[in-house]
Order: sequence, then C-alpha cells, then structure tokens
Amino acid sequence: MFNDNGAVDFIKHHTRISLRWWVALSVAVLIGILIFGLSPKGYKFSNKVNWISDRPGIRFGKYGIAYTNSFFESSGDNAAKPNAFSVEIALRPANYQEKGTSFILVLHNGSDRSQLLIWQYHSWIILMNGDDYDYKRRTKRIAVNIGSQVPIPRFLAVTTGEEGTDVYLDGRFVNRKKDLTLKIPDGGKTRLLIGNSVYGKQSWQGDVYGLAFYGYALTARDIKRHFNRWIQDKNFSFAEKNKPVALYFFDEKTGVRAVDHAGGKHPLEIPVKMRILKKKILSSEWTGFKFSRSLSEDNILNLFGFIPFGFIFAATLIKFGGPLEKHYFLITILFCFTVSLVIEILQAWLPSRSSSMPDLILNTLGALIGAIILRFLMVSNHGKILR
Repeated sequence: MFNDNGAVDFIKHHTRISLRWWVALSVAVLIGILIFGLSPKGYKFSNKVNWISDRPGIRFGKYGIAYTNSFFESSGDNAAKPNAFSVEIALRPANYQEKGTSFILVLHNGSDRSQLLIWQYHSWIILMNGDDYDYKRRTKRIAVNIGSQVPIPRFLAVTTGEEGTDVYLDGRFVNRKKDLTLKIPDGGKTRLLIGNSVYGKQSWQGDVYGLAFYGYALTARDIKRHFNRWIQDKNFSFAEKNKPVALYFFDEKTGVRAVDHAGGKHPLEIPVKMRILKKKILSSEWTGFKFSRSLSEDNILNLFGFIPFGFIFAATLIKFGGPLEKHYFLITILFCFTVSLVIEILQAWLPSRSSSMPDLILNTLGALIGAIILRFLMVSNHGKILR
C-alpha cells in the first residue's frame, strides 16, 4: 500500500496524460459548471407582463412583476395605516398546476415575516401575514378554493379588522376567521407588488383585471354590488366613489405604468426588464430538500456535479508540482468552494435560480469527495488508475 507521497509521485511522473491536457480538462469542466450554474433556465431577462388587448387588464407570464415605489412610509404614514382594510381584485389564474408559492399580491416593507400576502397554491388562494408558506409555524391564514373545470375570471374580496377576516368570491361570502386580523406591514418603506415577490422567485401566471385597496372594511352588501357592477361594466370604475387608498383599472393598453386612480400617489411600475427588488444571497433554507421522489435533482446535481471537478483539479495540481503539488488537497477544496460561492452569489440576480447556502455546502462536499476518491485510487492502485 502506497502512502500519499507515493500516490503523488505516480500521478506526477508516470501518467501518460500530460500537464497540458490535465489543465485543458480542468478548464473544460470548470466552464461546464459555470454554464450549468448560471444558466437562466428559460428566463429571458424581459419582464413578462403584457397589456390585455380586448379588455382592461394585465397578463403575467413566468418571471413577471409590477410594483409601486412606495405604498406606505414609516415616517408620517403610520397613522394612515388602517386597523381595518379591504382588498378587491379581479383575476384569472393561468392554471391550477403551479407548485410552490405563486405570489398574486404582496405588501412588503423589507421583512418577509411581516409581509401581507395573497398567493396561489394549485386552486387555492391563501391570505396571510408572514413567510410560513409550508405552515410549519402554524401561522394563522385564511383560504378559498377557486377551482373550476378550467380557470375563469373571479372576483375576490377580503375584509379584515378587529372582528376577524372575511373572504368573498364572486360577491358571495365563502370563509371567515374570527381569530385572524391581517395587518399592513409596519416600519420602513412598504411596497405593493403584483405577480411576484421582492426576490423575483415566486412568479404568478395569469390575468389581473382590476385592483382596489380600501382603508376600511367593506360590507357584504358593498362587495355584492361591486361584483355586479364589475360583471356589467367589466372595469373597476365602481370603486372610485368609495374612496379607496389605491385603485387600478389597468385600461392603459400600453406603456410601463398603471395609473393609480385614487389620487395618483401609488402608480404601478411595469418595467421592460424583469427587476429583482431585493437580493436573497445564500439563503439558509434547504428548499425542496425532502426525502421523496422529487429529492431533488438540483441537490443531487449540486453534490455529484462537483465530484469530477474535485478529482480532475486535484490531479492537475499534482502534475504542476511545487507548492501546488504539496498542498493539492487544500487548494482543491478552497478553489471549488470559491467557484461555487461566485455562482451562488450571481444566482441571486436570476429569478430562475436560487442563491443557497445548502447548494454551496453540497458543491464543496462534492469537490471534497472527488479529491478523496483520487487520493484513495492512487494509493490503493499504485497510480495505475491514471496510466
């Protein structure tokens, strides 16, 4: 059995593959990893939000977003944040098959834990504060099933206050939670977003035909009347006389902005390029890491994709000789860690990718395994593995 120095000697002096080819192989594998790690996966860098041509509304495709630059400010506007409020939105989901959290409407002040959120999961519309999407913390929420044979336009209304939260669908009362009062986020600059999260990772697909936000609780009669007017007129003009905080008709048909018809204070920006409003770098969540059939191809690839890179790069260092040869094991781990770190940081700017600490750990572990395999094979096979 050879010791480690003997293994190094065999790689350095007795392999038929020259240093030039080891370097070329290392560079090729590195390029492949960079291409795979930074591939946008269908994301075209444009904002997939379009005006609907035959009626008021905007259509969200994958990787789309609309947002206000501000909705409430902490300085001077706290008193304006109502204890009771109502939201009316007319929408049609593109489908009921989307997995995960698809954000329809968000009020976000910089903290996920306090955000006000309306999101879709299959045919369910869920309303809540916070980021307990998988319900592990048992955060209070209220939901309504909007399922039909095929997705159709629906008129969703929610009222909330000290007496609880009520949800209406197409003018009809459908659900109540007396122990749930939804809150507008406090502190900082609060944005209104439609169709995505501030991170650009939770895109919702479908049509939004109108949106009204009121600083008080609407009555059941109000909501029924509003629904009937929306069915009749196919627009949100009914809301103007009810003094909403923000009101969007989405009848512009062109341009990069939707007018706020409740005084114009909160126009919705619809940028040409998809914009990520907040970067989440090296998230600590093991997203999708469950021992199931979906275990994640990404997690498996993150581990096994770096094994050959660790193997080849370590062998290349040994061929170089000198200090690189002496410290080949440590240098391999540090270099592969750095490559993975750069990829994960850059992924924060891609809506189709997630910057994840678990991915960084798995990549580095893969490189470590690759270097260990090389060391073991060279020691146990007297260097013949690379002859």
